[in-house]
Amino acid sequence: MKFTKYCLFLTLFFCDAQAQELQVKFQDWSVFKAKRGDSVVCYVASTPIKREGNYDKRGEPYFLVTEIINDADEISVSSGFIYKQKSDVELSFGSKKYHLFPYLSVAWANNKNDDIDIIKEMQRVEEFVVTGVTREGKIASDTYSLIGFSQAYKKMKENCLETI
Repeated sequence: MKFTKYCLFLTLFFCDAQAQELQVKFQDWSVFKAKRGDSVVCYVASTPIKREGNYDKRGEPYFLVTEIINDADEISVSSGFIYKQKSDVELSFGSKKYHLFPYLSVAWANNKNDDIDIIKEMQRVEEFVVTGVTREGKIASDTYSLIGFSQAYKKMKENCLETI
């Protein structure tokens, strides 16, 4: 299931980038709507406010929460590099931690309940940290601000309701 969503992600965000539409920005979070044929995908996105690590170079990290119609919304993150195989990507809200499942350069929650819990936590705190290991074994940590997340998430939900 996650692999299928990863393929959908690659198709939507790299092959059909012209169909993405920025709806509105709430401080550190942006609301997007992407069209692919008859399908519409709504999501919120952010980039880190702080990057740390012993990496040589990497792409642009980002964090997404995607509206999945008639299902739990889904979180995904990329640290801007291909993750080490069989490693966990850690998402931490202070002492509360989640271990994400990486595939190539994107990581997801392990199940729908974790997606739900992570999104709830994102609405309660001010920031979170994502830590991942490159395939070369180097560690990178990205800090994301949650200022504006709750407003952006609410707007994303409203936008997707309009497309049903």
